[in-house]
Amino acid sequence: MTEGFDAVLFDAGGVLWDLKPSPEDLFADALRKHGVAFDRVRLREAMNRADRLLDDEFATLDGSDESGFWRSYDGIVLEELGAGFDVSIFAGELRSEFREAVTKVENWVPFPDATPALEAVRRKGLRTGMVSNATELARRVLRNLDMEKHFDFIVISDEVGVRKPHPKIFGIALELAGTVPSRTVFLGDKPATDIVGATRAGLRGVLVDRRDTFPDSRFDRIRNLDAIRHIL
Repeated sequence: MTEGFDAVLFDAGGVLWDLKPSPEDLFADALRKHGVAFDRVRLREAMNRADRLLDDEFATLDGSDESGFWRSYDGIVLEELGAGFDVSIFAGELRSEFREAVTKVENWVPFPDATPALEAVRRKGLRTGMVSNATELARRVLRNLDMEKHFDFIVISDEVGVRKPHPKIFGIALELAGTVPSRTVFLGDKPATDIVGATRAGLRGVLVDRRDTFPDSRFDRIRNLDAIRHIL
């Protein structure tokens, strides 16, 4: 056990594993189908901007009807790219492809730094948990990636009936970890959902910003999990 912390909690998607084809890949395919000229750098920048503008709204999603949110998201990206067509039609097609992609266990792949980071946490004698706004699919992904063995406990929103950023979901994790908020780190990729939620619950929240989406974030920020050694 290290001097400062007893437990480290990880978010899942965007922190431990990634979707392949990525959201950027799916967006690019949809643009090609509609004959929209673009380059990947501009697309990435446009998606990053949408992520920043809608981060607070993303934190309010409850897992039910999210169509309005994604229409807004897709509209921002299309506007940034100068694409002039009906966003409703585009968003419907794109989100159908996205829903199909995310439900396939085999489409989720681990980031190269994920397992080494989990192993490093375990070597320090810390409790390791996962806290995710997800369905039981997350457990199947963990098993498929052979990551389940690295965790002492897993807290999934669909199973406990509460989602981040609500402090209750972090409280459930703390009870399982057998420790207090001030001795716990949470690593997530969404500022309003993950880091605001964690810090309000008293944990140390660290933003994992792999795509450099939030360069001006007021929170502690790392670009990858290799940097976890500087935290623990």
